[in-house]
Amino acid sequence: MENYFNYFTEIEECFRKCRGTATLLSPLDWALIESWKEARIPLEAALHGIERAFTKYAKRPRPFEKINSLAYCTQAVMRAAEELKTSLVEGGGNRESRSNADRAQFTAEEIQGYLNRNAEILDEAGRYWQEKGQPPVAHDLGEA
Repeated sequence: MENYFNYFTEIEECFRKCRGTATLLSPLDWALIESWKEARIPLEAALHGIERAFTKYAKRPRPFEKINSLAYCTQAVMRAAEELKTSLVEGGGNRESRSNADRAQFTAEEIQGYLNRNAEILDEAGRYWQEKGQPPVAHDLGEA
């Protein structure tokens, strides 16, 4: 039963820490945590997703607004859970189990080309959204 409560308290503490103020979670937030637990979202993924959501939100130009609900973090938590699941499956259950030979599937030039192409795509998308009058979207794309 201790693990059950630990899951809830760890998530609550992470949310409070990221928000930067003492706050009480709403009944809907507690229900959301319960749904994550029932869906077997690992605690590590939930914490990482919450931190990621706050980090992304902090980059936006909204100095006086705060995240008021854990629901804001839901997509980031789900994404973190999927990434954790994928890394465990690809790594055979252990992230360090893959050999160096398995990791070196691409040359440095291929990786550099891939990154450059994606940077150009992000720049183009940022310009598009800037022209469409969506500076926050353009800003986020520029940060990526």
